[in-house]
Amino acid sequence: MCNRFLLAARTLAAFLPMLAMAQPMAAQQRDGSWEFSGGVGFMYIDRALGGFLASGVPTRRYTDTPTPSHFMPAVAVRLGYNLSNHWGLSTGIAGAKGSGVKYLTPFAAATYTANLNARFSPFLTGGTQFTRITGQNNLKTHPTWGTHLGVGFRNMLSPNFALRVEGRMGIEHYERVYPGNPHTAYNSVATIGFSYFTAGRRAPEAAVAPPCPVCQERVRVDTVRVYVQPPPPPPPPVHKCLHGVAPAGAPLDPYGCLILRDTLLLEAVHFAFNRSVITPTAIPILDRVAESMLAYPEAVFEIAGHTDSVGTFAYNFLLSARRAAAVRDYLIRQGVPASKMTAVGYGEGFPIAPNATVKGRALNRRGIELRVKKP
Repeated sequence: MCNRFLLAARTLAAFLPMLAMAQPMAAQQRDGSWEFSGGVGFMYIDRALGGFLASGVPTRRYTDTPTPSHFMPAVAVRLGYNLSNHWGLSTGIAGAKGSGVKYLTPFAAATYTANLNARFSPFLTGGTQFTRITGQNNLKTHPTWGTHLGVGFRNMLSPNFALRVEGRMGIEHYERVYPGNPHTAYNSVATIGFSYFTAGRRAPEAAVAPPCPVCQERVRVDTVRVYVQPPPPPPPPVHKCLHGVAPAGAPLDPYGCLILRDTLLLEAVHFAFNRSVITPTAIPILDRVAESMLAYPEAVFEIAGHTDSVGTFAYNFLLSARRAAAVRDYLIRQGVPASKMTAVGYGEGFPIAPNATVKGRALNRRGIELRVKKP
């Protein structure tokens, strides 16, 4: 009995030093994701159980040799769902074959991970398992109950792929090993392989960002927040603006039109989650912007889109570019010449606050920015 515990302890102890090596990777969101895993390794069979399988005459024993190996190659696959940053549930199956005997072990487990969103994340796992043993001469046996404990780690190779190493010790009770003398076997499995994560939960995009402590002083103009800059020269000759009654305190030119600044943050021009379709609340704002742009025929504008760092860089870049292009297309339909505008997506490249916090990411998901590139 002592030797069995020592061998199982050695199998698991090789993974214990990894528990102190977690490194944060806050930009990734894997909670709420599915995890598909597969790996190869070896299985160790309890000596007493192996002795039973090799006992008896050749026509009544499981193995094809009276001196079977207790180590054999193994494979394992697993499907899990990560409920949160720490907890997950999974089910899978492991299989091994050696000395003419097949071992098939389905299992279900709960997993505790130090930090699922870290680049390196050690974990502990425990649950139930049930090994079906099929040998020579059409002999079969299985435990009446079984459980397991394990430890391992994931090391992220990309936002979705990880190297996964795991060691598991099974504790299974066999009633049929010796009639009238039940036996508890301690079988161990160690595997190395890969995990694939589906997309996790993305934080919902806020329609209006809270006040930014690192920005310059800004003035509220209806639903347009303006970075205060010196006003441009008065507009040329007579024209007429059709935006209706301007709010009290809004900066207007002598003709009653809104004065464009160097950079305008259009906070009300926001989009549904993961979409690039103009919303009904943004239409009156863009109509006013189109009227003001037409009042400056000599100006050229840049329409810029931004995101936070949740998701991959390429995904955020394309999402911000699609949104900026949607605003540009709408302004063209309102009569603004296409030659006066360029649409640019900056993705997560120009944050105005740290992305490591929820508040910072909300600030970086600011609305569409309109910049005067050429007065």
